[in-house]
Amino acid sequence: MGVIEGETILVKRKNKFSKSHVIDGAPTLEYDEKRDEKPWQRVMYKVTRKGTHLHEPVKSIPAAVLIVLLGVYLLLAYLTQLVEDDMPRVINELDVAKDNSETFSEEAAWRYLHIIQGTEPRVSGTKYHLQKTKVLKDLLDSIAEQSNLLIRTDWQVVSGDYWLTLSIPYVNMYQNVSNIIALLEGESGLHPNGTIGTSLLVNCHYDSVPFALGTSDNVIFCAAMVETLSKLSRRSQKLRHNVIFLFNGAEEMALHGSHAFLQHEWAKGVTNVVNLDSAGMNGKPIIFQASDTRLLSIYKRVVNRPNAQSIGEFMFANGIIPSDTDFRIWRDFGNFHGLDIAFMKWGHVYHTRYDHHDMLKTGVIQNAGNMLLALVPAVAGDAELETKIEPSAVVYFDFLNWFLVSYSFGASVAVDLLVAIFGGLSVAYYVWVVGPSIATVQELLFTVLGRLLSMLAGMLVVTIFVPIMVATTVQLRYLAQAWLVVPIYWLPYVITAVCVAQVFDAWRTKKCSFNRCIRAMQAQAATRLILAVILIIMTCIPNTMTVRYFVTVPLFIISVMSLASLTVIRYVRLEAWQHLLMETLWSLPSTMFILTLALRFCAMMLPVMGRNASDTPDYLVAIINTGIAVIVLYTISGIELLFSRKHLWIVVAPVAIACIVLMFIPFSPYQDEGPSVQRHYWFHSEIISYNYNNMETERVAGIVVTKHDTYSTSRVLPALSEKGINLEYRLDFREDCERYVHCNLPLFGVWFEPLVDSLFMYTGPPAPFEPDNTISLSSRICNGNVCTFDFIMIGPDHNSLTIWPRENVNLTSWTFDSPVKSSYIQNDRPVYIIYHSIATYSEVFAPMQFSVTVSLKWFDG
Repeated sequence: MGVIEGETILVKRKNKFSKSHVIDGAPTLEYDEKRDEKPWQRVMYKVTRKGTHLHEPVKSIPAAVLIVLLGVYLLLAYLTQLVEDDMPRVINELDVAKDNSETFSEEAAWRYLHIIQGTEPRVSGTKYHLQKTKVLKDLLDSIAEQSNLLIRTDWQVVSGDYWLTLSIPYVNMYQNVSNIIALLEGESGLHPNGTIGTSLLVNCHYDSVPFALGTSDNVIFCAAMVETLSKLSRRSQKLRHNVIFLFNGAEEMALHGSHAFLQHEWAKGVTNVVNLDSAGMNGKPIIFQASDTRLLSIYKRVVNRPNAQSIGEFMFANGIIPSDTDFRIWRDFGNFHGLDIAFMKWGHVYHTRYDHHDMLKTGVIQNAGNMLLALVPAVAGDAELETKIEPSAVVYFDFLNWFLVSYSFGASVAVDLLVAIFGGLSVAYYVWVVGPSIATVQELLFTVLGRLLSMLAGMLVVTIFVPIMVATTVQLRYLAQAWLVVPIYWLPYVITAVCVAQVFDAWRTKKCSFNRCIRAMQAQAATRLILAVILIIMTCIPNTMTVRYFVTVPLFIISVMSLASLTVIRYVRLEAWQHLLMETLWSLPSTMFILTLALRFCAMMLPVMGRNASDTPDYLVAIINTGIAVIVLYTISGIELLFSRKHLWIVVAPVAIACIVLMFIPFSPYQDEGPSVQRHYWFHSEIISYNYNNMETERVAGIVVTKHDTYSTSRVLPALSEKGINLEYRLDFREDCERYVHCNLPLFGVWFEPLVDSLFMYTGPPAPFEPDNTISLSSRICNGNVCTFDFIMIGPDHNSLTIWPRENVNLTSWTFDSPVKSSYIQNDRPVYIIYHSIATYSEVFAPMQFSVTVSLKWFDG
């Protein structure tokens, strides 16, 4: 620019001034500036110059195109779902040569599935469970007879007990657990002294809950294990390590089968474990717990469609997922470390009658089998796995099932900080491109404020609508209609955030001369700055290690893409629509990554709300989905400023109205003819009370209905009334919960928390047990203030025993192997819970005999 000073014009270029004289009103050069400039100065000027087009106006995109853009990203979400659901081609048995040990056949696995599953639930301790145990043993023996390699099989029957640490811990006692085991002998083999060499343990469970066939939980993996064993048995050369295929018979009854296996001689050689389970059906099985990085590295190398998210560890550790697997036993009691893999999609069918083979989709077993048949021999052939290592925390995630990324806890700190710094540098690059000055930085900080205000405004709108929906309509509608989370949580946030961003931008446009493209880039830079700060804060919180990649990955991708966008904008004048196309293309990797996480997270968490006793589950779902919407919108932040503000309300109003209408349509949460059914747990019970003289004082019979979702109990009575059944009932047990153990109801442990809101309907007593369940005192021996009581308990195959000593009485020892620990405190008195299970059927259940020793405080001194 020029500043007139008498007859002299000072021409400023950066910090360099050249002087000209004015003759007849026209400036003439006093010297040849180009000749005076050095070559490197001319090059630097060309590289660092800012194009004049940065301040030239750019015609905006009509607001109506926003609808098209929304449709593009919804289509992208659909395509991402297709990638998630894609399954490999099914391979038939005839397509696999007899000597082929590397090709898994879904057709063969289906045959094994039907053999193992049968036609009834396989509840441990029942006659049908015993029958299928024999069938499974025969199946493995038949494979062993035709094997090229040595396969040893065993039917383990064992008893024991241990202290199980859950939200309400208790003693877990089992009798006669049945485990069917096949050992594929490797080079490590069995030693002459009877000990076993290094071994990989692969575990599934073949028992089921009482009301399900358990196709997914867990016969799919058991069938895949049998087919994997069959294929590996065709090998001509042994693997380096033994492979133990454990088909445990009592997982559903508090993880008894896995703990029982620890008493087996073969357990002493186990160095690593691959645990296989399910909390859903269909989709790809996912790694959600990993405690040995070596196995994770092998998985990454050999599995073609990796599926793993370390956020699962965070959710399990914090009790967000109300389930557990045998991995707890391997880790806490066996010191076995490795991978925990499970099906997570379709959680609606988990532990329901819909866990049935008719619901299983084609290709699901093939995909799971391909993974297992690639992983097992790779692990069993790895020389590094000859010794155990200490478990280590690790971050891992896959990108659209294409590849897997993993790194250790220590590396995660470095990775996250470096990505945060890189994000900050990408912001600095923006400042450098548009011109480093106080005004540029100030305007950037204003934009940061605008981004935060738009985010908070979006959250506020969702926060306002959710309580209104909870109060006026039906909760849990997303159980049957998962897509509803988009119009009732995502879009209200997006619409509000976009509108507030446009209003804020209109205010700032009057303060600066940047065109739309630069303002869009400025908004993106502000977003990266916010994410970088968030990531730095999260890095200071160690417990967030396994979830920080939710921020790290998109920040890294959008920072890389911003370098390309800024460079293009610097040298090329783009129209707004051209800029939009470029940014939309750049956003695909980060957006698809976040959409993948969103789809998996919702597929896992939405069904969980159907077995959550909360009165307001929609609040948690709203928090989760609004958080996801925030991250998704951050991957495309800024492009909304390329659109015209004129008539914006005409565009967003119909979408907003449609969302509001859907918010208040009372869709049913359940499907009468589908997998999304309401969970009910009914217990036909008789409660008999005795006094200290063992005389009966009260007898009450009825049906206990526990609360597992917000409508579990409230809908029972109207449904019965419609059928002409009207019973006396009781709903509020709050007073009983304060006075008595387990609210004076015949349930314990995992059932304890929702007992206060249970429904009790008075009916006749259940059919009597044969023999009648009783507990009797066989002897009492006292020596001073110490007394020992011997008891005999006769009952069915599954029982619970609660000991609640009176005041001034201390329980000091008992005959169980588990330490004397209280499960919880009731009225300042410790409560001791023992869960007992006879896990293999017999015509006569042997009585359980045990002793407890107590000390009486009033004799002290």
